[in-house]
Amino acid sequence: MAKREQKRREKSGSGLFRFFRGLYITVFAFSLVIVVGYVAFRLWAPAPDVDDQVVFHPTSDEGPGDPNAGPAATPGAQPSVQPSAEPTAQPTQEPEELVLHRREGVYTCLLIGSADMGGTDTMMLGVFDTKGKTASLVSLPRDTVVRVQGKYRKLNTMESLGGTQLLMDTVSDMLAVPVDYYVEVNTRAFKSIVDKIGGVYFDVPVNMDYDDPYQDLHIHIKKGYQKLNGNQALGVMRCRSCYANADIGRTQTQRKFLTALAKQTVTLSNVDKVPDLINILSSYVKTDMELNQMVWFATQAVGMDLDTALATAVLDGEWVSPYYELDDQKVLELVNSLGLYQEDVPPEVLNICHP
Repeated sequence: MAKREQKRREKSGSGLFRFFRGLYITVFAFSLVIVVGYVAFRLWAPAPDVDDQVVFHPTSDEGPGDPNAGPAATPGAQPSVQPSAEPTAQPTQEPEELVLHRREGVYTCLLIGSADMGGTDTMMLGVFDTKGKTASLVSLPRDTVVRVQGKYRKLNTMESLGGTQLLMDTVSDMLAVPVDYYVEVNTRAFKSIVDKIGGVYFDVPVNMDYDDPYQDLHIHIKKGYQKLNGNQALGVMRCRSCYANADIGRTQTQRKFLTALAKQTVTLSNVDKVPDLINILSSYVKTDMELNQMVWFATQAVGMDLDTALATAVLDGEWVSPYYELDDQKVLELVNSLGLYQEDVPPEVLNICHP
């Protein structure tokens, strides 16, 4: 009996040893996968590299788009000096440049909404502080006056005039903010996303009644908190004439709707819809971000509380027909509140037009 009991104990001890050894190997292998995966992710999707200094220097009155004028805010650039046609007696003094230093981990992106009929329908400047886990979304009124190629024009005409790069350069020149990336979305993407997640609850601020047969745009939505389908959401995003202050009222509604859409899309109940949402975005979105950069930004946004971490604003100004003219002081205060630079932005580096 004693020998039988001893053998049973030895067998039991051997079984426990094999069990714990197998558990140890499993845990070790799992840990190794995590470490290797983390290292691979860091190598494949590192933090985007942007210049840490922005150099400002005088520009031609023509502004962006003039072949003889450089941008006002050029990361790491040196000021260009045009040679004089004839030598002068007095030596030419090189313009004094001003350098601002960017805060680490803060990135910018120009968000562009385009309609089916062409043209830029919506513009917003996004600023993402990946270390502080905060973000800002600033609406850029489409009728904002800018001076480009010797003429006063509306901001929303820049893309048709010189492409996305000219629009980015104009925004950068106007606000003294380098634009790191752009994301352009066809407004019909919102319709598809809203329908895919089963609708979005939103407090519509005003009664909306508008018809434009030319654009096949028909908007009839009552004021109040309600669940919007895709067509209704698209109408809420696009209606300008529904507000007494036109585009300013619309941009406020757009920011609130985008916040509601983001909060109601990024939920556990929509996990199974991720592949379809990715397909929608790939069909309707153009961007200069690389895939690994998008992945990195997405991981940095995990855990953000949009109720407290997202600040929204609009460029202050007033309507002076046919343009929207910015308020220099209020815009300067807003730019400084974005926290892009280590120093305060001086007023002289902004390029705000007043015809």
